[in-house]
Amino acid sequence: MRVELLKEIIHSVIGEKSRGLVDLLVDNKNVNEFIIAKKLSLNINQTRNLLYKLLEEGLVSVTRKKNKKKGGWYDHFWTLNLEKSIFKFKSNLMKKIEHLNQLAHARRDNRYYLCETCETEYGEEDALTHEYTCPECGTLLILKDNTKDIVALEKEVAKLERILLEVNEEHSELMEKGQKVKERKLRFEERKKKKEREVKKKERDKLKMSSVKGKKVETKKNTSSRKKK
Repeated sequence: MRVELLKEIIHSVIGEKSRGLVDLLVDNKNVNEFIIAKKLSLNINQTRNLLYKLLEEGLVSVTRKKNKKKGGWYDHFWTLNLEKSIFKFKSNLMKKIEHLNQLAHARRDNRYYLCETCETEYGEEDALTHEYTCPECGTLLILKDNTKDIVALEKEVAKLERILLEVNEEHSELMEKGQKVKERKLRFEERKKKKEREVKKKERDKLKMSSVKGKKVETKKNTSSRKKK
């Protein structure tokens, strides 16, 4: 499900080459752009153009490493941003659903007229302006039955809402995993800081002990010196 969603998302940005690109990046991180170019049968400039389009949308991230074998030129390594990609697709779905609902609402509340010869549709205002005749061929416009259009729009909305439900599940799962990763990192950092504090405390205690021992030795020397006098 997730791979197919990603292919749909990436396809909307870069077209057909998205299919192979998603397969390359979906389970891998920091993939060398020269490997991507080879797998997609593209030259490096074509590959970079695709990847930078995705970078502009926030769907991938890139890291650079200096390649000493190539005279210090930088190699670019690419990673697919799963959560951002799913979120973008989710946002687009919601916009489509809202738009289709608006169209269906307009069909329910307004009248439309049709030229059967040109197969051109006109709203109430345009039809009135042209005295209910087609401005192209002069044919009398007929009142259109919007029932089929409304049913088609409602079916499309229902389809997209089912997809949105699946996307929401995927997005929630990704966010949950991301939260767990953050929590693990926080616990690791906390353990690390705790160990550092313990080490510093031991060093301070050691210094204190050394200081106390030094004072005791100094006191003994002073006492011994006074007794001899």
